Amino acid sequence: MLLQVKGVSFSYGSVRALQDVSFCAQAGQIVGLIGENGAGKSTMIKNITRHLKPQQGQITIDGTRVSEISNEDFPVSYIPEIPVFYEELTVIEHLHFIKALYPENTQSIPAIVAHFELEEHINKVPSALSRGTKQKLMIAMALMRAYRILIADEPFTGLDPKQIRLLKETMLQHKKDNKLVLLSTHLLDMVEKLCDKYIILHKGRVLATGAQSELASYAGLPRDSSMENIYLKLVESL
Repeated sequence: MLLQVKGVSFSYGSVRALQDVSFCAQAGQIVGLIGENGAGKSTMIKNITRHLKPQQGQITIDGTRVSEISNEDFPVSYIPEIPVFYEELTVIEHLHFIKALYPENTQSIPAIVAHFELEEHINKVPSALSRGTKQKLMIAMALMRAYRILIADEPFTGLDPKQIRLLKETMLQHKKDNKLVLLSTHLLDMVEKLCDKYIILHKGRVLATGAQSELASYAGLPRDSSMENIYLKLVESL
């Protein structure tokens, strides 16, 4: 499976959020879309997930424009930056709702509840949950879909260290299962050594792409440099 973004531009009125963005990502990879707040990461993700439509350029999955793929066949599951729920449904009702929509997913609801440590929250509505528990529920719901590409927008926000490790392990398992994981974050320490490839966005443009060691060399730094040092060196060199 190949995700290709070719020459995508998008503006909010007179504000250019993306300008001629191009990159590709393929199955069996964890790809990090990184950059500071306002770099265009969320806008790029929303164009891929079809919440927005590119004003220029195109986005394809295995050669087919995402706009031409039916909802039933769209192979993407999405973890948004801000969790979205039905306020009148409890945690367990949310999980049963998703299970009914995607019965082909063979994971049992009790297994999902245990995996994400939601046992004490199953009868609560979203407004009664902490930020971290809301994020866990959103992640659980996203993983219950039938998909081959997982897209996560700032997924580590609100999670404690144990939950972060669990999410990273889930992403690494997706890689082993030959799925594509595309995650956006400005928390560079969260994706240190995690991703096979990084796409650095800066002011709506692609500043650089490559593996961590490749980006370090491009920045004129030792190949074992941290992503934070690599990013800062590349941005400061502009």
